[in-house]
Amino acid sequence: MRRDKSYLFSFYPLILILGLILAAVSSCQNPFSPVDDIDKIPERLIVDGIRITMQPFLYRNLMPGGEPGGSSLIAVITLTAESVSRFPNYLTVDRMYVIYGEEVWETGFEEEIRPLDQLYLNQIQIVARQGPRWPIEGQVDLVIRVLVRDNSTKYIKAVNQMIGAAW
Repeated sequence: MRRDKSYLFSFYPLILILGLILAAVSSCQNPFSPVDDIDKIPERLIVDGIRITMQPFLYRNLMPGGEPGGSSLIAVITLTAESVSRFPNYLTVDRMYVIYGEEVWETGFEEEIRPLDQLYLNQIQIVARQGPRWPIEGQVDLVIRVLVRDNSTKYIKAVNQMIGAAW
């Protein structure tokens, strides 16, 4: 007895559609997020063999005569290029992500001091203002996005940083 195999051809469009769906789903992986993927970001960055470290200082100004309830969060970040005499000109920073629990302050920088001073030509300082009014002694994590001359981006983090105060 000979069977009609034409019914097999009716499944080809379905198989083709399922294959396309699987290919699309597997190629739609989540893009990198400096907040969600913070565990993948180093605390020391190496670019062209130069180690870059970060020293953040986060605080709110609570001095008398200032804003009622104190200022919003201010971030002063010092980046150091270790083992070189000058901070590389081909490295710049453009974004910062400060994470407090489920809240995120994403911002650019208002000021860049390059070099920090004549004694520390291997350091730059970047400043961001107008952050949230998170509590003094609150613990935050932060990530800085670094732009490299070849148009690549790199990230560096500092975790468990305490928000300080200027009294």
